[in-house]
Amino acid sequence: MFKFVGELRHTSVEGMDGFIRHLFTHSTCSRVAADLTETEYMDSTCLGLLAMLARVSISHNKGKPSLFCTNANMLLLLKSMCLDQVFHFVEARIEDVPMRGVSEAANPDAQAEMIYQAHKELSALSEENRKLFQPVVELMEKEREGK
Repeated sequence: MFKFVGELRHTSVEGMDGFIRHLFTHSTCSRVAADLTETEYMDSTCLGLLAMLARVSISHNKGKPSLFCTNANMLLLLKSMCLDQVFHFVEARIEDVPMRGVSEAANPDAQAEMIYQAHKELSALSEENRKLFQPVVELMEKEREGK
């Protein structure tokens, strides 16, 4: 269970991309869910990480993850990014479950890679998202080539 609380930006989810990959390759995880009942805001990187979570779950034959959300504004945002295509939305609260946080030493290169991959994930969900995020992805690709 991933529980997201408050206003989330790329700086608050460092290491999540690696944790998602690790979760499905090095554990016996059978199902995954995201609890957004206490989420107020997510930037595009966080939304892209949700898309990654769903894609990895589906690609490892775990099915679509469940996404719990009761905030009408968040639901509107999630649906506008086509996340309802890759998650089972549950518009209800769930019992609080003790969660283990994701932490990793801050690494600017790893953070840049996470932001890049998250935006690619969002772009892949729909043509509208591709149009919206393709300039960001292309700019990041140019920056990567310049290194």
